[in-house]
Amino acid sequence: MKTSTKYAGEIPIISVEGQVDMDNYVEIHDLILAEIRNGHPNMVLNFRKLNFMDSAALGMLLRGLDKAKQQGGLLVVVTNPFLDRLLSVTGLTYLFELFTAEDEAVSRLHSKAS
Repeated sequence: MKTSTKYAGEIPIISVEGQVDMDNYVEIHDLILAEIRNGHPNMVLNFRKLNFMDSAALGMLLRGLDKAKQQGGLLVVVTNPFLDRLLSVTGLTYLFELFTAEDEAVSRLHSKAS
């Protein structure tokens, strides 16, 4: 798994490439929590290059979403066909705002802030 964080103004964009599972999901969860602690509860999770996610990682996403909402924020997800299927099969699509492009996700959060 490879992660990176960049910013669009005040909005963190956490990008993840590869596989997220019980052995490494904590790294992403820590990045999400650090951004929330630093006053950035609105963020983009760019999973466009994700090719595997297990149930432990799904749980991490739900916990991250809950923490962001507790601070008045929102996690939006840039997805791909794999993640679309996974969220659909698990019945979790209704919990997340899903986008196919990073710029659309960032625009959504900019509109939330105004």
